[in-house]
Amino acid sequence: MKHLFSSGEAMFKKNSRELPEGTLVGKFLEYEEVRPDTRYYCTGVLNDREVKVSFEISEKEFNGIKMRKDLGILMQSDIFLAEWISYKIHD
Repeated sequence: MKHLFSSGEAMFKKNSRELPEGTLVGKFLEYEEVRPDTRYYCTGVLNDREVKVSFEISEKEFNGIKMRKDLGILMQSDIFLAEWISYKIHD
């Protein structure tokens, strides 16, 4: 399922993340469930080209994200800006 970043997240650049390859500006995230082993997908722009980046978040970040999800206050930037344990850029 696609989950768009809010206009406030975009306005405050919370949909932007520095990677060694450049700045990734996300348009939306794709995921089905918020679980420790979930692989998230961000579609966005990296170095002026459209990409899809898959990533997993760290276990220590998961508990806070899960709590916000359970309370109904989870923002896409909470996931996007969390600590990633791995990622892969797909063209």
